[in-house]
Amino acid sequence: MKARLVAGTVLLLVGIGVTEPLLACGEKFLMRSRGTRFQRAALARTSASILIYANPALNLPKALANVPVDATLRKAGYRPTTVTSQQEFDSAMGRGGWDLVLIDVADRSVINRAPNSSAPIVLPVVFNGTSAELAAVKKQYQHILKAPTKNQSFLDAIDDALALKPPTPGKAEDKSGR
Repeated sequence: MKARLVAGTVLLLVGIGVTEPLLACGEKFLMRSRGTRFQRAALARTSASILIYANPALNLPKALANVPVDATLRKAGYRPTTVTSQQEFDSAMGRGGWDLVLIDVADRSVINRAPNSSAPIVLPVVFNGTSAELAAVKKQYQHILKAPTKNQSFLDAIDDALALKPPTPGKAEDKSGR
């Protein structure tokens, strides 16, 4: 009788241990057959116009050399435009319609001219900056792009910066009219 009781208990415990469907709250991550994913969830991106001022005399072209900027931004649904001279930049800023401007942090004239109430978000790029330089730039801007960078970190910095932009009234009306 004792042997049957012990055998029954062992079989019961083995049966419970094999099934292991712990599906409450966070317990599903404890299952041996499933891995945990620590990747960022995909963001719901809205189309945005991005102006990239790649002054050849500064470090921005070198900083983004290993990232296919145009292809990466277009694949994410953004509309990038790259300008390389001060006249092209002034002309593009005069036309308006930019959601974000990507510039080299060393170009102080552009940084000081761009931020105002109706201007786009400015995302400065710091190329091989020291921690003191990064701290000084972070005091002035909420988001910065540290370079050299990879495709995903480049896109994450753009997404984070664009998250600061309030929705325009025209786009909000389109969504509510559905």
